[in-house]
Amino acid sequence: MTKKNKATELLAPAGSLEAFFAAVENGADAVYCGLKEFSARVKAKNFTMAEVEKLTVYAHQRQRRLYITLNTLIKEVELPRLVHILGSLAVIGVDGIIIQDLGVWRLARTYFPDLPLHASTQMTVHNAAGVKMLEKMGFVRAVLARELSLEEIADIGQQTTMELEHFVHGALCFSISGQCFFSSTLSGMSGNRGRCAQPCRRRYHNRQQPGYFFSTSDLCAIDYLPELIRAGVMSFKIEGRMKSADYVARVVAAYRLVLDAPDRQRKAALREAREQLEESFGRQPTKGFLTGFLSANIAVSSQQGTLGRHLADVVSMREGMIGLTVNDRLHVGDRLRIQPRNDQAGAGFTVREMFVGQKRVKGVKAGDFVRVRNYAKAFIQVGDGVFKVGGKPSFTLSAQACQQRLAEISLPGPGGDGQPGSVLDSVRQALGALLPPRKKTPENGGWELTAKGRNLGDSKLTDQPWLGRLQLPLTPGNLQQLRNNEKRLAGFKERLIWEVPTMLFGPEWPEYRRGVRILAGQGFTAFRIGNLGHIPLFEGLPGVVLLGDFRCYTLNSQAALAWHELGLGELTVSIEDDRKNMKELFSRDLPLSLAVTAYGPLPVLLSRISVRGVRPGSALRSDKEDGYRLLVHDGLTEIIGEQDFSLLGHLSELRAMGCRRIFVDPGHTGIDSAKGQQVLRGIEADRPLPDTTSFNYERGLA
Repeated sequence: MTKKNKATELLAPAGSLEAFFAAVENGADAVYCGLKEFSARVKAKNFTMAEVEKLTVYAHQRQRRLYITLNTLIKEVELPRLVHILGSLAVIGVDGIIIQDLGVWRLARTYFPDLPLHASTQMTVHNAAGVKMLEKMGFVRAVLARELSLEEIADIGQQTTMELEHFVHGALCFSISGQCFFSSTLSGMSGNRGRCAQPCRRRYHNRQQPGYFFSTSDLCAIDYLPELIRAGVMSFKIEGRMKSADYVARVVAAYRLVLDAPDRQRKAALREAREQLEESFGRQPTKGFLTGFLSANIAVSSQQGTLGRHLADVVSMREGMIGLTVNDRLHVGDRLRIQPRNDQAGAGFTVREMFVGQKRVKGVKAGDFVRVRNYAKAFIQVGDGVFKVGGKPSFTLSAQACQQRLAEISLPGPGGDGQPGSVLDSVRQALGALLPPRKKTPENGGWELTAKGRNLGDSKLTDQPWLGRLQLPLTPGNLQQLRNNEKRLAGFKERLIWEVPTMLFGPEWPEYRRGVRILAGQGFTAFRIGNLGHIPLFEGLPGVVLLGDFRCYTLNSQAALAWHELGLGELTVSIEDDRKNMKELFSRDLPLSLAVTAYGPLPVLLSRISVRGVRPGSALRSDKEDGYRLLVHDGLTEIIGEQDFSLLGHLSELRAMGCRRIFVDPGHTGIDSAKGQQVLRGIEADRPLPDTTSFNYERGLA
């Protein structure tokens, strides 16, 4: 495929006004930032619409670009506010919106077509099929999954002409982006809604062995910029909307230096850039997945998850002074963070006084013993870790000075959120097209129950009166067993659902394309999918019915309509959804059926990283006694909760909402096991089961 000649772009984060100016002044071609609403970094300062308007003018005057992150999942009641935001951004003329929720895609594509659409990494686009789907849907850019190798990126790049963006620097998630419920399982604070509490940075115990098993190192791909360009990447994204302006300034300047260096000067530029990055105080660097094999240092269980460079451990506490032997240079003005050995939060302070012996000094070198005056407002004890999190600032513009600079930006036309007539009409049309609640609640009726089986041996359940449909994983083993089960499956093929694996990397996709063709040719029609990249598997196969699992995120009616327009005939509502939003969703007249997971393993995260030193099946427990189990399958690591997810006891309420289809996954024991039978009895009686959790259904999804 012929590639368009696209200039490279250095894309910088801005979680604050200071970070925005730091990015622009140090050479960013584009900046991405979030609003006060619908941002995946809700804890950042973020921006008002009036600020975005002025920042867009400022960027455009300097031939830079500004992208807005609307990359969270949207609840039903939030749709009207979303419409107004889209209208305002269309008037302002931002250079793109970065999105995850297909409801946002549908509204923007239909009513605000001048807004360029970027597919967030939260959409888990990880193969060429997914990128081709985005092209068809009108996206101009795909932010690729961070779990790809250079070879896999190049394979995607050869099959598309759309813009490809990839992260090159900053924090990594242990989980594949868009496939994490870790924070949500703990408190309802959903990472998919921008409220991640970062439980992956906490300490866990494998039996008696403590470790930071899910805490990843920071990505640094500055050595691989030429290779990424050859692979087809045009936008190089720096992570860090929660980082300081000083961090943004240093990292942007370092990558600018290397991108602009002529080939003959590249080695020298890399040396200088690495020295600059040494002062950015991230975690231990890693090359991530780019090299094609998993870096040994991508997740080091002995490495505490705290941001910053480990400087020392506290040796003594005496007379208000912290004694430590430093393993790096330390100067007055540096900022330190003291992190307890337990899992409690740390405390930071700026170094104002330090002594070597009785002599006050301004700096010390690695290996020196120094006593630092304690200004931390927390209890500190011997053995606590000391991390260097800041040094001499490279960006010195204060927040007040940045506000003054913002105030001096002149707008070309009327300011504020005022919307010209054409966009105002679009806003009215979009608001009018939002589905109103039904006037009448549907009458009660029976369930259609879909049970997940393990293999074709479970097809013996097809004569059970309680079973509406049987779902089986689409695996090579199950395909091989088809011939031995032809008689048993005769007459049941339309009620058997084949489940496509969530992730299909590289050569796996064409293998599953062949498998799907075999099944369709034998008369099977129903397939469960969980990713946009699955949809092209079924091109040219008439009569196939596509069903979306809970990973086809649907928290609002516009997302449901979007999935339907893409060819799906049924959706499973998000497993992290709550009672209130589900009631809103079920009250809408939708052209496709909605199913609910009534019972199953509680998904925590899905990862391409192996947990070193922990055997599959083992349990990990936090200092707060919440437990998780580690599974390995299809080359992926899956973490599930110690308690199963269950809405048993709430089924009559779901029925009153209008739910008619429920899904049951008893786990590895199978539906015909004692546990499976207990679940079926619980469904029949609508009785809660012990040692289960309703996840966010009752407590709410934040």
